[in-house]
Amino acid sequence: MAVPTPSRSLEEPQGGDVLTVLLVDDPVSDSELSSSPTRLLSRKRQSRLLCIGAISLLLTAFIGGLLVVASARRCTEGTSTLISAKQGAVATDEPRCSIIGVDVLREGGNAIDAAIASTLCVGLIQAHSSGIGGGGFMLVRPPGGQSPVLIDFREMAGGAATEDMFIKDIKLAQIGGLAVGVPGEIAGLYSAHQRFGKLPWHRLFEPTIRLARDGYALSTVVYGQLLTMEQHILSSPGFNTTYTDGNGHLLKPGNTVRRPELADTLEDIARNGAQAFYRGRIAASLVKAVQSNGGILTTNDFASYAAVDRTPIETYYHGRRVITGSPPTSGSVLLNMLNIVEGYTLAMDGPTAMNYHRIVEAMKFGAAQRTSLGDPSFVDIVGNVSRQISKQFAGEIRANISDVQTYDVAHYDPEYDILNNHGTTHLSVLDKDDMAVAITSTINLEFGARIMDPVTGIILNDQMDDFSTTNMTNNFGLRPSPNNKIVPGKRPLSSTSATIVEQNGRVELVIGGSGGSRILTAVLQVIINVLDFGQRLDTAIDSPRLHHQLLPHQLGVDPMFPSSLTSALASFGHKIVPLKHGNSVVQAVQKLPDGTIHAVSDARKHGVAAGY
Repeated sequence: MAVPTPSRSLEEPQGGDVLTVLLVDDPVSDSELSSSPTRLLSRKRQSRLLCIGAISLLLTAFIGGLLVVASARRCTEGTSTLISAKQGAVATDEPRCSIIGVDVLREGGNAIDAAIASTLCVGLIQAHSSGIGGGGFMLVRPPGGQSPVLIDFREMAGGAATEDMFIKDIKLAQIGGLAVGVPGEIAGLYSAHQRFGKLPWHRLFEPTIRLARDGYALSTVVYGQLLTMEQHILSSPGFNTTYTDGNGHLLKPGNTVRRPELADTLEDIARNGAQAFYRGRIAASLVKAVQSNGGILTTNDFASYAAVDRTPIETYYHGRRVITGSPPTSGSVLLNMLNIVEGYTLAMDGPTAMNYHRIVEAMKFGAAQRTSLGDPSFVDIVGNVSRQISKQFAGEIRANISDVQTYDVAHYDPEYDILNNHGTTHLSVLDKDDMAVAITSTINLEFGARIMDPVTGIILNDQMDDFSTTNMTNNFGLRPSPNNKIVPGKRPLSSTSATIVEQNGRVELVIGGSGGSRILTAVLQVIINVLDFGQRLDTAIDSPRLHHQLLPHQLGVDPMFPSSLTSALASFGHKIVPLKHGNSVVQAVQKLPDGTIHAVSDARKHGVAAGY
């Protein structure tokens, strides 16, 4: 089959190496969609595709008769793909899911519709990190001057949960039935769709149902996670029929994965709405799976779950409005760190060792404040949040930052132990009407509680591990935060920080990340890279990062960080340790002053965005 003539090619912005999206009207069958993208590239003979590396596996995909191909002047393995678009864009961890979202936008759907369709897809293909057995948060910036909304669909502790349920064995908060909180993702997506969606609810499920039933190519990212827990996969119901070849061996990258039970579950929810998940056969089956693995959730816990609207919080950064999530997200800590660094001349001085030292000090002060937060339905944290996002408080902190040295833990005045929670997935969407959605969802640790219900095909979260468990003080004499202790019906604190930046009333940046406690520092640095250091979005995301969360008292430095700057940071007294390059992942969409949209999915997780 010859390469079709492009119906249109979006122009590349001036300067640098840019990937341009070509949209080609060339109907392709569903079987081709689910076949290996590497074979598709060969069949299509895409001679202009020059980047055959880690991300090349997924750079081409077909949805609804639309061929989307990325062409490049030059790219190298490990660098993110910059997508340039005119109407709208979707940035997810998974290229096939980015394209599903863009297909929804092209069909007349809005950013909410695209976010829902893409989230369902990511939960299928990257099942180790998210899915409908988990939960998260959605930050919505509607068009036309409407107030932004934060939809909290975080998992919830069951009615029989107690604050000391893991005191004898903390591993039970990570693996097994006790680790599972009531999943919130379907409730959150449905709540968003009921108020803001344009396309029919069932339409948003169709691509993922098709992939689950007909099969999709296993990615190298998921294969790597399967290898780390191979024995469990081979012996655990549901997992051992989904990710094996039938002969006792794990599937390999490019092999076809089919999840027919999950396809049936998704069809039920697509037909009957969120109630199909929280009442009836699905809820009953999930409760049975939880209880048979030692858990305590009941059908009443599922029936009582509801997504909750929270009021977003905001600050101004160099005259730009920055909107993010209120607790139980950690958005107030992100705003605090931005307020601190705003007082320095980062843009004038550039990425110097001194400026990086100041940024790290802001991270340390931010980490110290984070565990004063919790679920606002259970703890009074209004005063804490107001203080954290105030310019005055940021000024007080700046007065305690030295340009000569860093300090030990006590200087940053932490009240409680530092919560180190785990992985997630994030996606960012911007549509033609300037509606923006930033959604972060998770099942927590890799493959959650390591329970797949073989009847529904759902992998269940281990979100109970994100609560603080009553225990002895740590080596610094700090106690676990009582604001985040386990209470029936409560939602644990999260590191998520989905964020939307406006300039002059128009969306400029939609951003968020995954990587547990590293989310805040990653998002902070990308925002600074774009708004202060003037970096193009792909460069801003690819730049090597620093991470400090106060405890342990060490500065994680990406091995790709310039050695001269690393040495300079050590001279301030920072204890340097290696930071794994892929420890945090950022997805972002940016609208330039001329209306051009740039979208980038972090190459650290082999993501590729899409646009039109």
